[in-house]
Amino acid sequence: MTISADTVVGRADVVWRRTFDRVLVRVPGEGVVVELAGTAVALWDRVEQPCRFDDLCAELAGRHGADLGTVTADVAAAVGELTAGGVLDGG
Repeated sequence: MTISADTVVGRADVVWRRTFDRVLVRVPGEGVVVELAGTAVALWDRVEQPCRFDDLCAELAGRHGADLGTVTADVAAAVGELTAGGVLDGG
């Protein structure tokens, strides 16, 4: 799945709440609650507004002082999973 130039954004119709260290997202019509923790919370914060996949990876890598290649692979997997689960649009 090539998503390097795509726009990624959280779905406008999901219901979500932040707890102390997590984000809980409920997918409409599914009754499923997705729990985001750790660096996935930073990903969720960034996709509140539409962003390019490459920009998302660069920002997260810089913020966490991590290798861009590693972050890109991890974010690609997370975005793919969250898009398939109905949490994100894009990818």
